[in-house]
Amino acid sequence: MKFYISKKILLFPLVVTLLQCASFYQSKQLVYSTRNSAFYKMPKDEIKNKELIKEKFKHPHKFEPDKLINMFGNLRFKKYTRIGNLQDYVFHLNELSTLAVDLAQVFENIKPDECVMGISMFDHTQSVISNNKRTTFLAWVDSQGLNLVLGEIQSDVPRDTATNFFEWTQVPQISLAILPDQNEIEQEKDQLFSFNKVKGYTSNKWLLFSLEDLAKYQLKDRKYNSGKKNDN
Repeated sequence: MKFYISKKILLFPLVVTLLQCASFYQSKQLVYSTRNSAFYKMPKDEIKNKELIKEKFKHPHKFEPDKLINMFGNLRFKKYTRIGNLQDYVFHLNELSTLAVDLAQVFENIKPDECVMGISMFDHTQSVISNNKRTTFLAWVDSQGLNLVLGEIQSDVPRDTATNFFEWTQVPQISLAILPDQNEIEQEKDQLFSFNKVKGYTSNKWLLFSLEDLAKYQLKDRKYNSGKKNDN
């Protein structure tokens, strides 16, 4: 009997951990999805490191999809790998044209205590041997403007996973804290977003877009992509 009781005690922390993980996936509410994207409404209290959010959300909010394309379309990232550095756009144009329409709809239908969690999966190469890439993000509007916090940036999605909605939408939590990462957003001089400060330090995955003058955001021509000539 003593052994049985002690075994239950030892298993208790594991059970609590599993319940905590499950509660995260249960708390995000799927509100819209397509073959290659999924959008969730997530309560502010469920965001990892939510204490780093200092402003109140201003939701719902109306965006024109074209404005979102202009804001996000120029974002580039650098990925550090063992064989060299990869530079690419965060969102490809064909991907973003659909994503912006869907994201605008979600922003119109969220409450003041909710943020948007988005997952986008896209294969811009469309070849026999290519895989889908997955990008995840949190987004909300506050007094500073549109906040975009990136999680995964073009992570590979195995072919067998990409065909199962439940599998490719199971993603790690997106943290607001500054964490070691192989990806970072590149900011050119003419890009009009700013990086948020987290406890006094720049977070290169938490972007702020001022909404005072949306006309200043303009999509630039894409002359290169992933080291190849590609306008996607």
